[in-house]
Amino acid sequence: MSDHDDTPPKPTLPRWIFSAAGVFGSIVIMMAVLGIAYYTSRPKEVVDADVVANRKKILADVQAAQADLYNNYSVVDKDKNLYRIPVKDAMALAAAKLDAATRGLPEAPARLSLAASPAGFTPPAPLPPAATAPAAGTAAPAGSAAPAAASAAPAK
Repeated sequence: MSDHDDTPPKPTLPRWIFSAAGVFGSIVIMMAVLGIAYYTSRPKEVVDADVVANRKKILADVQAAQADLYNNYSVVDKDKNLYRIPVKDAMALAAAKLDAATRGLPEAPARLSLAASPAGFTPPAPLPPAATAPAAGTAAPAGSAAPAAASAAPAK
């Protein structure tokens, strides 16, 4: 007889290690294929100095136009009497209107500094101050028609 056994030798590593290595190897190969495909087809956009300079010029023009609208007076539509005023002055007018409304007073135009107004632009004239009634128990101002004996009994 022979000293040989006909049974195959047992593997030294368990079978699940070979399965895990196969799955891991497949994932690595797929990632390599995707990386090569992306590398060969990626966009090759190179922004040169001319394009950057043009974009900066356009941005500066837009910002200058916005600053002009926000900080200067201009005529929007002369026929409809529409004018553009600086944001700072508009906020002052809105605050004055709110203040007058909360105190129950008639609206009075805020005094604006017109140093920045362009030549030929004339803002509307301010409204005259509202007349106030004399306080109770005081005499009416001279030249005003005081009501004739309001507390007198009516004649019969």
